[in-house]
Amino acid sequence: MTSLKRLLDFYINSSLHVAVAVLAFCILTAYESNLNLTTDFYVSIFCASVLGYNFVKYFGLAKFYYRSLTTRLKYIQWVSVFSLIGLGYTFCLLQNTSQLLLVVLGLITFLYAIPLGIKTPKNLRSIGGLKIYVIAIIWAMTSVVLPLLEAQEVFTADHYLILLQRIFIVIALMLPFEIRDLDIDELHLSTIPQKLGLRYTKIIGYALLGDAVLMEFFKVQFSQNRFLVLLFSAAILALMLANSKKRRSRYYTAFWVEAIPVFSLLLVFVFLRVQKP
Repeated sequence: MTSLKRLLDFYINSSLHVAVAVLAFCILTAYESNLNLTTDFYVSIFCASVLGYNFVKYFGLAKFYYRSLTTRLKYIQWVSVFSLIGLGYTFCLLQNTSQLLLVVLGLITFLYAIPLGIKTPKNLRSIGGLKIYVIAIIWAMTSVVLPLLEAQEVFTADHYLILLQRIFIVIALMLPFEIRDLDIDELHLSTIPQKLGLRYTKIIGYALLGDAVLMEFFKVQFSQNRFLVLLFSAAILALMLANSKKRRSRYYTAFWVEAIPVFSLLLVFVFLRVQKP
């Protein structure tokens, strides 16, 4: 059991789990928009997600405590190195527009973690009230816009609705994290729970999820299966949000909440399997 826990901790701490979640969102976009994407594209998204998250989480540690890094962090560094190699190879195989957007998203990630050269705020993450929206936009651009660009699709009203839905869902997905960290987040971060309290934070999350579901009916190409997948995702996330509280186990958020896109993707595979002639 101890070995299994260590493996799970490494899987979460090395950002492999969050990268799987981002990848699942990308595949869901491809399914919903009938996109034909290459394996190289999915590898680049996965590697970029691992690299970006590890950079944000461990840049300071690697910079100031390199010689005293624990074995666990050194292994995480190796994961990042392999991700960099994978991204470097697959990046060259992407469409030019995809490459450009990846560079822009990488720059935003860099500014999210690195001081801007002024005393206040130090970086994008430290700007009061901005953190959750920056993350939502990065996730949405990565998992919706990038697949559409790579497939060279002409953007339609349905695509913009998918983008807005994804932003709403990611914001709702981040709320359990902000609730968990309510007592440890610095006040200047001005998170939604800090400003509104737990009750109204959850109400906002339910409203965002409800709006995301309602948007499905405004799409030109409505699909019952896609609607059921979205409804499933929103219902599970609403349930997780309802049970969120301060100082909740990190596995509740960092594993189970972030696994919701994966569960949604599994439901897609079930639909495809059932409907296969």
